Amino acid sequence: MRMTLTEAREWREWSIDDLVHYSGVSRATVYRIEAGTSANPSNDTVTKLENALRLKRGTLVFGPLKALAS
Repeated sequence: MRMTLTEAREWREWSIDDLVHYSGVSRATVYRIEAGTSANPSNDTVTKLENALRLKRGTLVFGPLKALAS
């Protein structure tokens, strides 16, 4: 199952502060990813987020949802 960062965070019932704490990714980066203004985060950032959320590699999707659906 693939999901956005917001969906994964809410599935874990975490606040943004929880995700920042457990992943070590800055709050600004998390906000940009969730807002869709950072559609191409670094591999290091993606790894930190997926590890913190206990997701398999490649679970998180980034970018405008319209582009992902096509």
